[in-house]
Amino acid sequence: MLLLGLNLCPGLSVEVPLLMIIFTTRKEMFMRQLFNGLALVLTLLTTGFLYNNNVTAAGNDRAQAMEQLAGSMLKDIGQTTWIREGKGPKVIYVFFDPNCPFCHRLFVNTREWIKQGKVELRWIPVGILTTTSAGKAAAILGAKSPRKAFYQNEEHYDRGGAIEEDIPTPAVEKKLKANDALLARTGFGAVPVMLFDGNDGTPIIVQGSPPKQKLAVILKYVK
Repeated sequence: MLLLGLNLCPGLSVEVPLLMIIFTTRKEMFMRQLFNGLALVLTLLTTGFLYNNNVTAAGNDRAQAMEQLAGSMLKDIGQTTWIREGKGPKVIYVFFDPNCPFCHRLFVNTREWIKQGKVELRWIPVGILTTTSAGKAAAILGAKSPRKAFYQNEEHYDRGGAIEEDIPTPAVEKKLKANDALLARTGFGAVPVMLFDGNDGTPIIVQGSPPKQKLAVILKYVK
């Protein structure tokens, strides 16, 4: 089992695009396809140690721990509140912050999936990045149509028309806290985070906003 971490802009803020994928050795083809053409140094994110394709015991233990984490999060995913879009056979949960540019990029890059009926995305709002994040997430969760509010935020994200903050009701605040709490289990401190069952039954967690062509590879491994 391998743990891959790709930090494209080391040393920057939590909005740095990160990609973390947990997979078994049976997914070696996935690794080759996903990172084809890239020269990478594999990073053990929790310690900063560097290692090559000879997986260390520490790396293997970390990968097993992350797989268990993904499994436990999927088991408790019913504690969260999400916005459902699409009617495809594959299901992916996505933790996102309304102020996150990489979450927005993931939204844009998944439009073809939705139009083609390939996947059902379940967007889970959290408020972790900026001082206005929680208020915007609350506005989405508390709207008469959370999906419309979600679309308003994403479709107008680059034009300054993203959703405005709202003061949450106790019920909405409870939902938001539950969403934040489940994401906090990862310890990542950054979004987006995708969570899904692999087609071989392995729970998989992906942190970051992969390029469009890499997303197509990831979709092949979603159950």
